[in-house]
Amino acid sequence: MKKVIKRFVLVVLLLIVVLAIAFYFWAKSAYEPTEEALTYMEESNENELTFGSKEADKGIIFYQGGKVEEEAYAYLGNQLAENGYFVVIPRLTLNLAILDGDKAEGIIERYRGINDWYVGGHSLGGAVASSFAIEHPDVIQGLFFLAAYPIEDMSNGNMPTLTIYGEDDGVAVLSDQKEKESLLSTHSEIHVIKGGNHANYGMYGEQKGDNPASITSKQQINETVKIVTNWIEEQ
Repeated sequence: MKKVIKRFVLVVLLLIVVLAIAFYFWAKSAYEPTEEALTYMEESNENELTFGSKEADKGIIFYQGGKVEEEAYAYLGNQLAENGYFVVIPRLTLNLAILDGDKAEGIIERYRGINDWYVGGHSLGGAVASSFAIEHPDVIQGLFFLAAYPIEDMSNGNMPTLTIYGEDDGVAVLSDQKEKESLLSTHSEIHVIKGGNHANYGMYGEQKGDNPASITSKQQINETVKIVTNWIEEQ
């Protein structure tokens, strides 16, 4: 009997190891930034990418989409910084926001000169950003979603939220996203980008399961930046 139990435990442990290795290699196969995206890089270190002046009044913390490298969002960060914001994109373990959801806390601690912080993210990154915002309403002035929705119900709260959808998103399908609108706060704003898809919030090429966009990634990001900027300035 002891031998049977010992073998069973050994098999279970072996299975866990195999699954862990499989998960590691799955997560490591990330979407890489295009060469164009890399031309918009500013400052970076082992912790984060930053864009704009650390003396800015308002800061934005942005969590990337699942399995997408941070640099793919360099143009987004660059353009938001052009509008006067200090932008931080944290480096996440295995490019998965769910493994580093509290990275924003350290960022806020490091850059104490920023008066108002906004947090947002793309896809999985947006969901994780919502968790941080819900847990830290005293330090976050607003939350924005790019092809994402809250990780839990926010309908009883009044934190300002902004949701941006791509009309032709094949990953976070528009109809599915609209079903989640009931989770948004009472102070929410929603925009749909015509011709936009899922991947075009960054610059990393096509994404598995997505639909082709009828606009370029730069066009979609430019419209996103305009919407986010107008929303922040209205708060």
